Amino acid sequence: MINKSSLSKDFYKPKEIKTLLGLSLTTIQNMTKDGRLTDVRTDTNRRLITRDSLIAYLDNVGLLVDDDNRIDVIYARVSTHKQKQRGDLDRQIQTVTNFVIDKNPKSLQVITDVGSGLNDNRKGLSKLISLIQNKQVNRVFITHKDRLTRFGFNYLKAITDFHNTQIIVISSQVEDKSISEELAEDIISIIHSFSGKMYGLRHVIKERIND
Repeated sequence: MINKSSLSKDFYKPKEIKTLLGLSLTTIQNMTKDGRLTDVRTDTNRRLITRDSLIAYLDNVGLLVDDDNRIDVIYARVSTHKQKQRGDLDRQIQTVTNFVIDKNPKSLQVITDVGSGLNDNRKGLSKLISLIQNKQVNRVFITHKDRLTRFGFNYLKAITDFHNTQIIVISSQVEDKSISEELAEDIISIIHSFSGKMYGLRHVIKERIND
């Protein structure tokens, strides 16, 4: 499937069409002869395929996703209200916004959460997934993968891919104080969770032994 919004040029070289559709140059030439694609000649006699004919062909064979009405989303998250109060969430949003400006955003919407990346029942995340499943989102912009989830990013990626939504991670190699703190908190949370379960298990075993 090919998003209509990704076809931003007025004309395409046959080699670009070859890469896009996985067809041979001979097949593409035959398609221009039988009218499935329309070509024009440049002053240097180079053949170019028109965008309109390419879109019409993709639509006719069911390969076009008309995403012109879909929105772009900035998703930002911090773990605690303390982080939000000191401006971490606002700075995260601003970082992504500065990146998005040059990406021709459409109907840009900001969705935020204050909660652990281990919590998959966040209000903002649930809203985002619902929009994606309703085919309303073209692109999701995030600073790091763990803004969406601490674990299981590939599962979310599979959902977005299925609905032809692109996740754009703008700074996957950047680490800041806020994210380091969150990772430490999440690790502590996991340890506490397992410690509680182990304590409960020991209590049950002790009771059975006493019985």
